[in-house]
Amino acid sequence: MKVSLKNAGVCRKTMTVEVPAEAVTEERTELLKVYARGVAIPGFRKGKAPKHLVEKKFAKEMTADLKDRLVPKFYHEAIEAEGVKVVSIINVSEPELAEGKPLSFDVTMDVEPEFKLPKYQGIPIKAEKVEVTEKQVDETIESILRQHATFEDISERPAKEKDMVQVSYESTIDGEPLETKVPEARGMGQGKGYWITCDDESFLPGMGKKLIGTSIGDKKDITVEFPAEFIVKELSGLKAEFKVEATGLRESKLPELDEEFLKKLRVESEEELRTNIRQHLTDAAEAKEKHRREDAICEFLLKKTKLEVPETAVQQQTRNVMYDMARQRMMQGMSQEQVSAQSADMMAEAQVKADEQVKLRYIMMAIAAAESLNAGAEEISEEITKMAIQQQRDSAEFRKELEKEGHMDDVADQIRFGKAVEFLIENAKIK
Repeated sequence: MKVSLKNAGVCRKTMTVEVPAEAVTEERTELLKVYARGVAIPGFRKGKAPKHLVEKKFAKEMTADLKDRLVPKFYHEAIEAEGVKVVSIINVSEPELAEGKPLSFDVTMDVEPEFKLPKYQGIPIKAEKVEVTEKQVDETIESILRQHATFEDISERPAKEKDMVQVSYESTIDGEPLETKVPEARGMGQGKGYWITCDDESFLPGMGKKLIGTSIGDKKDITVEFPAEFIVKELSGLKAEFKVEATGLRESKLPELDEEFLKKLRVESEEELRTNIRQHLTDAAEAKEKHRREDAICEFLLKKTKLEVPETAVQQQTRNVMYDMARQRMMQGMSQEQVSAQSADMMAEAQVKADEQVKLRYIMMAIAAAESLNAGAEEISEEITKMAIQQQRDSAEFRKELEKEGHMDDVADQIRFGKAVEFLIENAKIK
């Protein structure tokens, strides 16, 4: 077998494989035996027809089968012989098959990138202090109380902070209806019977605070400035005029932090509640700081590593990122139509993220290999169990599905990726 490789683009190669004539003949002979045993020709018992008649009658079928047998067999042998790390197959040329002659075909494939790792031990990271204040504990307790608050209709006074105002509204941008100006914001241009809390958490930026002092029946003109990070990107940086009418008002009644309420929270005392909250906030702050350090490490490696990655790998990851983005936006309240309207911007963002994620994966896998960070069978089993729990699946069935679809290596790589990140954090230079 003769094999030659040539570059066909970024992380892409074309491999030409030539199968010797004698190997083709040998495979043809074995295939003919199979046909001769299994086919029937009029005038002969099954398996007793002369081979030359079988070969003549089934020439077309045998040629197709012979190609199907030869190409994968010698393709895999060539891959192993050349040590090519294949990511995906782009194309396999149609081989020409002639009796007594070699069989030749081309395979175009994306391959793993070759690159040099930067110095990855001692990555400089600026430490940020993890601190939980009593004010944060107090705010969390207030938030818990508000989650259990009841609301009573009121009419004798204007709205105060944390009250809820029921409004009907219409909006415009530069004199045009909001949804005409920005079709992607469908459903946001007008509303009726919409309850808004008088705080900073309103979906319409700033609307809640501006409703403080409103009484039932009041009509107000409110300007809403959409921030750069607003979920409907087409509204980012724009100002909209809302004509609002207050149609209802409710006052929140917070429960007392008494023995009965503490029992609902499954604690014996306020001090126990505060201790639990403090620990929860500390854990969250430490996790946030760890995540920030991970981000700093990833940013450093992306900046310091020169590599180009396979197009097909980026395309697949782009699809994964797009799916996650769409799901997240719909969970935040966007309609399918609104998500579809943003697909072009989402695609551009997803491509950038996917490119970085694919690069990071190759970098981390290279570090894991360099440091002999492997995934043991027990670790893989534990990871599969965690994944099954997260997806509310049976662990054994989930494992069978992963094995059937060939994703067990992905689980191992995920573990190795995590170990590489932990290694880099442990060996970072914390300032």
